[in-house]
Amino acid sequence: MPGAPSGAVPLYMRLAEQIIKDAQRAGGEASGLRRIPAERVLATSLGVTRQTLRRALEHLRARGLVHTDRSGTYTYTGCGAPTRPVAGPRPQPLFPVGGTFEGLAVRSRARLSYEPVPPPVEALLGLSPERPTLVHRHELTLLCGETVQESVSYFSPTALAQVPRLGRRMRRVRGRAAPSEPDLRHLYLWMAESGLHPVRRDRVRVDRSGCERMWLAVRQFVHDQFDRPLEVTDLRIDPGRGQLDYAFALPS
Repeated sequence: MPGAPSGAVPLYMRLAEQIIKDAQRAGGEASGLRRIPAERVLATSLGVTRQTLRRALEHLRARGLVHTDRSGTYTYTGCGAPTRPVAGPRPQPLFPVGGTFEGLAVRSRARLSYEPVPPPVEALLGLSPERPTLVHRHELTLLCGETVQESVSYFSPTALAQVPRLGRRMRRVRGRAAPSEPDLRHLYLWMAESGLHPVRRDRVRVDRSGCERMWLAVRQFVHDQFDRPLEVTDLRIDPGRGQLDYAFALPS
């Protein structure tokens, strides 16, 4: 890679550092932004594969150093540039945001469907009666098969229209069987990449509906910077096995 810094740093991190340095040398517009060339062009000029380049850009997006919207991908330059370092970990919320189960081996299962949602959720998401939408079900179980967390998430028309990766998954499952293990872990990063700034509100209660077990029940309501509903998740956690972590660091 031309001009890449040396050292025992992963290639995608070195590439990310190079992208930022090149943009700062070239300068930007009055807004402090500089548009990054198309992936194919940039990968060729840097002598790397597009897969490596995409990993570097995702690394930068997670640290708030680049921004992607419908017009392209931009990095910050000049005096308005963030001072956050390119390298180093920055925790991101993984979907669905739930409990932590320290010291326990848990197995994750998930599936997607396209179906109507309960009437109270219809109202929260702005759905007309019996209108179907994308639904995600997720379960964490111990190796013995005992369930310690379960959740069901419903997505609004705004989320499906504004987040391209989510809309593509909706089109795949509509009218046919859903894949057994859909990967939506980076949902909130996808929202940020689409120009949305998700905000989450939680309502917590104790669920005593079962005769044998007590659950910690959480309704998570996610909306964007314009207060448009994006997602509603109903989550249940076994409080005897895990705990709920409220840390929720969103991409800039």
